[in-house]
Amino acid sequence: MKLKVYSYRPKDLGSLFVVGGPGGSGASTIAKMLANKFGLHYIYGGALMRQYAQNMGYLDLDKFLKSDQFDGDDDVIDQMIDEKLIRSSQWNNVLIDSKIFAALATNLQIPCTVKIWLDASLEKRVRRTLHKTKILDLKENLPLESKRFRKTAKELNDRYTLDKHRFKDMYGIDYDSPKKYNDIVIDSSPYGPGQTFNIILQEIKDGGYLTR
Repeated sequence: MKLKVYSYRPKDLGSLFVVGGPGGSGASTIAKMLANKFGLHYIYGGALMRQYAQNMGYLDLDKFLKSDQFDGDDDVIDQMIDEKLIRSSQWNNVLIDSKIFAALATNLQIPCTVKIWLDASLEKRVRRTLHKTKILDLKENLPLESKRFRKTAKELNDRYTLDKHRFKDMYGIDYDSPKKYNDIVIDSSPYGPGQTFNIILQEIKDGGYLTR
């Protein structure tokens, strides 16, 4: 796909926000809040991959990503989804929720209004993941040595490692260095969604991203 290269995003296209982060970081929660706040079309990269996995008969995305079937076509599938995200970036007033798009936009010189990366400690990411799946209340004290905690931690670490190698092999992206590709990088571990959202709003204001 041929893209027009601009120094800044054309005003007639409105805003392009990009939000990413590893599983359990709270990125999707914040992305939806930002999309609602600024009236942006919400595009979720993970949903595109999950839909493809379901079409191939997999209800579990991680199992699909580790399957021989995906291994044979991973570049084709990833590139197809990434091209959809790139096309979406040319729409008016869009927020793209994706682990990889900030890096792609940087490499392809796609001008964005702001690119935001959320991270969190593994413990927080585990607890948020279990809370999201309604297995654990956020206030419940789950021992770190418990089987449930260790299993979820391993799944999150495995997925992070898998994504890291995929992105490096395909695009040369350094997944461990989000500051290379993002304007705002926040460790959301100490904060709830509302606090994180307000911090990001202040960062957007202080950085003048909406006035460029």
